[in-house]
Amino acid sequence: MSQLNDLPGTYTRFKVEPYTPNIGAVIHGLDLSQALDTDTQDELRHALAQHEVIFFRDQRLTPEQQVAFTRTFGNVAEVKAFFPRLESHPEIEIVESSAELRYAANNWHADITWREQPPLGTSLYAQVVPATGGDTIWASLTQAFESLPPAFQAHLETLTAVHTWEISGWTEYLLRKDASGEELRAARAKYPPVEHPVVRVHPVTGKKILYVNSTFTSHIKGLTRSASDALLTQLFELARVPEFQARLKWQEGTLAVWDNRSTQHYAVGDYFPQHRKLHRITITADKTF
Repeated sequence: MSQLNDLPGTYTRFKVEPYTPNIGAVIHGLDLSQALDTDTQDELRHALAQHEVIFFRDQRLTPEQQVAFTRTFGNVAEVKAFFPRLESHPEIEIVESSAELRYAANNWHADITWREQPPLGTSLYAQVVPATGGDTIWASLTQAFESLPPAFQAHLETLTAVHTWEISGWTEYLLRKDASGEELRAARAKYPPVEHPVVRVHPVTGKKILYVNSTFTSHIKGLTRSASDALLTQLFELARVPEFQARLKWQEGTLAVWDNRSTQHYAVGDYFPQHRKLHRITITADKTF
């Protein structure tokens, strides 16, 4: 994989408008319904690594076109089973809320860090947006790590964290689906807890990332429960620092792509009972880091 500093300081195939000083960018000058050449795709991958979340406004995409564009960043075949899939394109999950079915991922998290190889990123395309509310917020865990004192950074680099889906509410969900507990036992056998370094290195930028999140990180290996809880509480709060965040107001035709390695996100659940519908594609890689 090429490194970020392999490219010149400016992009040649599109215009990049920084969204905030620390995270995010709006990409101008591309029609994502059209096939992109190799140089454009390479620059987009570098823009994503550099800015961590990138936004495209006023796009008109069929499901097939969204899938084709998302392949710029990695594989798209694997999806989570929690959301319904688009029948014609099973790579696409339908993230939808309405008066009858209220849903919002209004908790800080990076997707599926309870897997040994978590997703590389996500492509999310707005189909229906509420008149007000329904924003999504991203936080840079690169900036969060860089904000810490050097001695504290060095200490964190010696630590390992345990990640599990069982602290995220899925245990209760599976028991509601199957009171016998059979589905829960099967899920535990298939997806046991995994360990990740508390600090990871981005494979493109070479920057260090604080790699814990309150939804899936249960404890720090080797610490007492009280010491682990105290440290994780301190680290979890860094995602809530406004200076590390980008908050997007969705419009129909907006597409966001984010780097799941270096960010966390939060879907603001303030719009019920308005209708909100997005198409999501999970981007995977054989090796995330």
